[in-house]
Amino acid sequence: MKSIIDVVRRSLLRGSSLPALALVGAGLFAAPAFAQDAAAQAAPAAPTEADTTPDVVVTGSLFRRTDTETPSPVTVLTSENLARAGITTVSDAVRSISADNSGSIPTSFSNGFGAGSSAIALRGLTVNSTLTLIDGLRTANYPLADDGQRGFVDLNTIPDAIVDRIEVLKDGASASYGADAIAGVVNIIMKKEITGVSGTLENGVTQRGDGGERRGTLTIGHGHLNTDGYNFYISGEYQHDDAIYNRNRGFPFNTADLSGVGGLNQNPGSSVPGTTTSAIVAPTNQQVLGNVLSGDGTTSAPWQILGKNGCAAGQKTVTAAAQGTNLGGTGCEQNTASDYGQIQPSQTRWGLTAHGTVQINPDTQAYAMVSYYQSNVKASYTPNTIRSTNPINTQNIVLPAHLADGSINPNDPFATTTGQAAAIRYLFGDIQRNSEYDNHVIRGAAGVDGRFGDGFNYKVDATAAHSWLDITQNGYINLNALETAINTGTYNFVDPTQNSAAVRAALSPAVRTRATSDEDMIQGVVTKDLFQLPGGALQLGVGGSVRYEAVNDPNSNADESTLSLNAFTAKGHHWVESSYFEINAPILSVLEIDGSGRFDHYSEGYSHFSPKVGAKFTPIKELAIRGTFSKGFRAPSFAETNGTVIGYTSATLPCSAQVQHGAAVNSGVCSGGSSYNQNYSIGYNTAANPNLKPELSTSFTAGFVAQPVKWLSFTVDYYNIKKTRVIVGGPLSGQAYAAYYAGTALPAGYTITQDAIDPAYPNAIRRILYVNAPYANAAGLKTSGIDASLQIQAHLTDTVKFISRAEGTYILHYDFKTDDASPYEDFVGTQAPYITSSGAGTPQFRGNWQNTIEAGAYSLSATAYYTSGYAAVAYDQFGGTDCASSATYGDGDFNCHVRRFIDVDMNASVKINDKFQLYLNVMNVFDAKAPLNAGNYAATNYNPTYTQAGAIGRAFRAGANFKF
Repeated sequence: MKSIIDVVRRSLLRGSSLPALALVGAGLFAAPAFAQDAAAQAAPAAPTEADTTPDVVVTGSLFRRTDTETPSPVTVLTSENLARAGITTVSDAVRSISADNSGSIPTSFSNGFGAGSSAIALRGLTVNSTLTLIDGLRTANYPLADDGQRGFVDLNTIPDAIVDRIEVLKDGASASYGADAIAGVVNIIMKKEITGVSGTLENGVTQRGDGGERRGTLTIGHGHLNTDGYNFYISGEYQHDDAIYNRNRGFPFNTADLSGVGGLNQNPGSSVPGTTTSAIVAPTNQQVLGNVLSGDGTTSAPWQILGKNGCAAGQKTVTAAAQGTNLGGTGCEQNTASDYGQIQPSQTRWGLTAHGTVQINPDTQAYAMVSYYQSNVKASYTPNTIRSTNPINTQNIVLPAHLADGSINPNDPFATTTGQAAAIRYLFGDIQRNSEYDNHVIRGAAGVDGRFGDGFNYKVDATAAHSWLDITQNGYINLNALETAINTGTYNFVDPTQNSAAVRAALSPAVRTRATSDEDMIQGVVTKDLFQLPGGALQLGVGGSVRYEAVNDPNSNADESTLSLNAFTAKGHHWVESSYFEINAPILSVLEIDGSGRFDHYSEGYSHFSPKVGAKFTPIKELAIRGTFSKGFRAPSFAETNGTVIGYTSATLPCSAQVQHGAAVNSGVCSGGSSYNQNYSIGYNTAANPNLKPELSTSFTAGFVAQPVKWLSFTVDYYNIKKTRVIVGGPLSGQAYAAYYAGTALPAGYTITQDAIDPAYPNAIRRILYVNAPYANAAGLKTSGIDASLQIQAHLTDTVKFISRAEGTYILHYDFKTDDASPYEDFVGTQAPYITSSGAGTPQFRGNWQNTIEAGAYSLSATAYYTSGYAAVAYDQFGGTDCASSATYGDGDFNCHVRRFIDVDMNASVKINDKFQLYLNVMNVFDAKAPLNAGNYAATNYNPTYTQAGAIGRAFRAGANFKF
């Protein structure tokens, strides 16, 4: 198979127009700025792919064709050009395209359910509506679902070194691939043939001296399909990225205190009482002797620091005067973001692949591939608190006046004065909290394709993939051990440095869990040219597949013995039987009609038929007009039908409730009061619903591809998608939230778990800790937008070439409603949907632009990435979609508008000779700073989904490619 990029280059140099320039229609000119040119600069010394057949199969079609311009827009990313842009991983490549939006998962988000994993969300429909394939075949999902609900393939466990190209179908594709393809498909295509010895060595570091990166690849191949009739290669790769800590970056990434710029101080302990690694206590009543969880929640005197030497080093003493029922007292403020926060976790990735292809005879070719890949992520966090709500509420935990043996408790300063127990607030600073996620994926695939009979073509493929995720979590507190330690006095709260390793180990044993997922599949396709039409042969393709899918995600806290360890689970398996067809009819030389459909049957009992029709009209050779209409579906995940999850987001009390806790109102804005009014984590406890139905979608696209002159090409495509029966957890949670604070009845089937009372205002309304509700087919989503791209390629002289490309996605609407009774709200340009996007929001415009100069052996490229600004408000979280109507994060209008972000990467390379090449990448050349986004809970004051480069800052990578 000839390289797609070589076809483009030759076509451009010949001055070919649209009919000859096949890859225009494949969406190449709708590709990111780095995705298209033949002359790669910082690319691995690429092995060649030697299949000489001129036709290819484009993602979304069953047919091999020389004209790859299908009605659907497809973005093609080649390995050579990704490397030239400084992109070294499949994850970074796929997530860089402008169509990736709301709900995308960045590797840096290590505080979620899939720490260190990565996934794409085309059209902002979240990761469970984008299907990821390898060579057209499914692979095992990441064993944990995003937010405990949304299944996805971890892009960090796909081999990088042998990727030939990545095709991104930006259109509904359930008619071709079934469930999960509502938003589109990412098809990662591996190299078929590699000869010789080739590889890459690379090192990198940030300008601040951290975030070190080491990468190496080695591939050995032998045999030519054309002459030897076979090819076999093995490939290995390794990459390690060091952790980056918030303390090594400046304001505002290293603190939650934004009071200096007009925001709030959210550092723990900034108001009394607060919870830090310096324990504070206040006298309280223990209602049941021997039960340290039986405090009554009230305090009878001001809070005071328990340690004899006051606040720990680096912490600030905070004193609050008594006001009304608020007794105030003294505590410590701690910058936990600086002490413990990570901008990037440590990650190590490595893998091995063996691939063989055999030309059995002129009509038959077979292949087999086996790969093992491992991604290890290590992340650290703020220490655990003694006052937890999950799974057992320890908010009213106390230090008793007397220990179990009757002696005075040395940890309780009130034991010898008033004889009262001590309410306590404390982070276990002497017990480090961290986690290790070790994801393994082993995958095998084999297939055969060829021709038989009177013009029949066939292809049969089989794959089996197994993923197992080993999770080790340290620093979580065992409840039984904690109760024993408090009652016996073995843990020293006054001076935690005196605690022995044995005491700490008993209090915090490591929690280990293994979750697994499986994907086994066999599929077959037969195609044939039936007869000739004026525009060419009428093609018919039919196929079928059977696949087995399974997930086993056990509850890591089944006995509810570990404080603050989120208990989520999913388990299930099913068989899916599918049959499908496609008809391609070139009715005229200028008009092609394509129709396809697929019927899927799930062993759970539900079935669905998904149709699609597309057309391409080429009135003149310089212009092609294209469009599609399709229906699709997404089957409920195992987590949604047989699992439970508690998800957390940031929240503050409504202003009316804050007033009850001492807040003052100024111009309609609440501020001040007790620490109860600070931002906190609210939980949404969602239960499985085995009666869920598949989500449904209707989508259409319309656009054109133009090449008015040989050096200029551009595309414009409009898309429109509507989803119904969208599965959401607790669709009426917002109503339940409002009803609770209004004192009215909750929706049927919903309950509220209250927080402990505010000791400063014990008679005030309590906060909501959890909203408890089931999954339901209740929500709706409508989104539309425009994709556009432009390419200029010009020879300035005989030896100097200039290439400029741009790509952008502009979202016109992103309308979402949580239930049938609610109206649609337009979330575009806001930090919503807050829950499904992990607070990343939906920027209206994303784009990139690359300019390249090639002169002989030298090349210089610059690629700019743009994300538009947005309002840091969310209808589903902060009460509105504009600054005027929303109860915004922080106070008043502070930080309501998040600025746009522009990041520029540069790459320079020089080809020493045919066997050796050097390159230098400078990432974030201008050291652009991520805009302030205090409302994002995935990171400290910035949005890691779109602006991670702005938190890392300028970084450098240098490497060498070799081939022998």
